[in-house]
Amino acid sequence: MILEKTIKLVKQIYKTHKIIPPKVTQVVVGLGYTGVEVTTYAYNPFLGLASTLSSITNNTDCSKISFAGNITDFHLKDLLNWSTHAPSIKKIIGVAALNAASQHILEIVNPYKKIEGDLLDVLEIDQNTVITFIGLIKPLIRKVGKITQSITFIEDIISTPLEFRRFKHRTNISQLKTEEIFTDILFITGTAIINNTIDKLLEIFKRKVRKIIIIGPSASIIPDILFDYGVDIVGGMEIFDSKSTLQILQEGGGTKIFKQYGKKYNLINE
Repeated sequence: MILEKTIKLVKQIYKTHKIIPPKVTQVVVGLGYTGVEVTTYAYNPFLGLASTLSSITNNTDCSKISFAGNITDFHLKDLLNWSTHAPSIKKIIGVAALNAASQHILEIVNPYKKIEGDLLDVLEIDQNTVITFIGLIKPLIRKVGKITQSITFIEDIISTPLEFRRFKHRTNISQLKTEEIFTDILFITGTAIINNTIDKLLEIFKRKVRKIIIIGPSASIIPDILFDYGVDIVGGMEIFDSKSTLQILQEGGGTKIFKQYGKKYNLINE
């Protein structure tokens, strides 16, 4: 499993490089995103984000945390292990913690090549490029839709927003026809890490896609294991102002507001 292997790698990196793991200092479960802040010597705080999926929070069986108020008393390794749980608030916090630890590692041990400039320029998309989106990634679909009309997006919604009705819409991966699995570029939203579908998706599309890209704040993990599973580009977000971002999360804000305090990045599998 991707998350289990990534956690093992994070722990191994801390041990191999003799790095003291950071301490969990703040946890905010917001309406749009959950944030876990960690602090360590000689660096500003690192903030990891994970989408607070409504499909999880609306489930009364997993929408409450009995130990709320004491999460910062837990060791980072405990929160990391939460990311391997079934979809739940606990798992969301765990993924955010994994992203926070990953940002720490990316700061001090960073052997990865970053894509400079616009990601779409690197992908060389033209009017004949066939693209599939796992998740309704609205800003990116709008941008790609100006170049090619051969777009299919998979999102569990009954009614397609008017502006996206010119593209193919499937509510479930099982609705894809055999020939539709073969696509030039596959974009997967980072929420696939949270809802436990990432392993299955990569298995389905393996060797059937020219480029596989996973993007979003929830995908801000160290990319090694994703690369091993066939992902070509991992796009996450580095937050520069933890305090301001956490306040936005506390007040119910999302990416549109807190993106001013961060920077997107894309790591490429060479």
